[in-house]
Amino acid sequence: MRLPLKFSAPRMAVVRRTSGDEPPNVPVAYNNPEMLLLFADSALFPSDGLTFPLDKNAETLRDGDIITVNEYGLVSKLYNAEERDATVYLTGMCNSNCVMCPTSDYERKNYRGVPDEWMIHYLEALPADIEHVTVTGGEPTMRTELFFQVMSRLAERFPEIETLLLTNGRSFASQRMTERLLSMCPQYLTVAIPLHGHAPGLHDSITRANGSFRQTCTGIRRLLSEGVSVELRVVVSALNCRALSEVAALIAAEFPNVLIVNFVGLETLGNCVKYFSTVYMDYAESFRYIKPAVKTLTEAGIDVSLYNYPLCTVERGYWGLCRRSISPHKVRYAPECENCAVKFLCGGWFKSTLAVAKPSVSPVMGEKLSC
Repeated sequence: MRLPLKFSAPRMAVVRRTSGDEPPNVPVAYNNPEMLLLFADSALFPSDGLTFPLDKNAETLRDGDIITVNEYGLVSKLYNAEERDATVYLTGMCNSNCVMCPTSDYERKNYRGVPDEWMIHYLEALPADIEHVTVTGGEPTMRTELFFQVMSRLAERFPEIETLLLTNGRSFASQRMTERLLSMCPQYLTVAIPLHGHAPGLHDSITRANGSFRQTCTGIRRLLSEGVSVELRVVVSALNCRALSEVAALIAAEFPNVLIVNFVGLETLGNCVKYFSTVYMDYAESFRYIKPAVKTLTEAGIDVSLYNYPLCTVERGYWGLCRRSISPHKVRYAPECENCAVKFLCGGWFKSTLAVAKPSVSPVMGEKLSC
């Protein structure tokens, strides 16, 4: 949504809905980050008494949301109070440039993220009863000092919750980086790392970063050797689908103690759209290549899941591997899904995939299935 004002500088604020109809005539106390008070038809930034009218789009703001507002009034949510899961987005920049990445070239090259002091205020503003935190980017370790400040503060504020770190793993080829992480990371940390191929030629051609396969594998080994929980993600595309069995064999041989391996369907944004004809393949077709890889991994005692795969693209015997992995604000169902007997079990489609790829949707027919 967009607020009907321009601002002299970007802001970060915690949304507070009030029972009053009109803003007060006296200043309201606030802390960092500041508050945005929502009334029946108007809103107030109490830090400077700035008041403005609201339209129906403000209905998307919930009490407890944490937002940023840029100079032009464009609102972005850092935290959605309804979801109980917090995302710590450190930067759009990355030291890889994966050909199927859903991030845009502009964001990857230019978006540093919110200012350091905003990030610290954001962590302090998160409610104490959140259930899960994801630290992500881009490549979050590229803002090295802020990254470690964030990990340390999360460990202090939320010692009992699960924390997921999404990283390409290359930074942890460094012993020093790994040691720093171990000295301050949250207790229940899982590090999720993508592995795009079974050899340098394939992996590096996808990341478009020479040496990334070697660094990633070294990082995985180093983290596992220190007892860190590691999840591996294999993003399935037309570039690596025929090598999935080899990727599974590599994992079973070299990284048998990983927590889980997740096969991930493409999100058609950013580079994935730019190189669509090169990287995209129908989910149902890609699943045919996933099946033998699943067999290899499960026979090795390694857990497996499928991310972003609607149930109609997967054989029924594998439905139990499918996870509701798409963020709620991105998930959509095709018109054909309305008559599907298992819609209530299905994680749906990316909004962007339905719009760009226009996939063939095959609803499961028959009597409604029970849980």
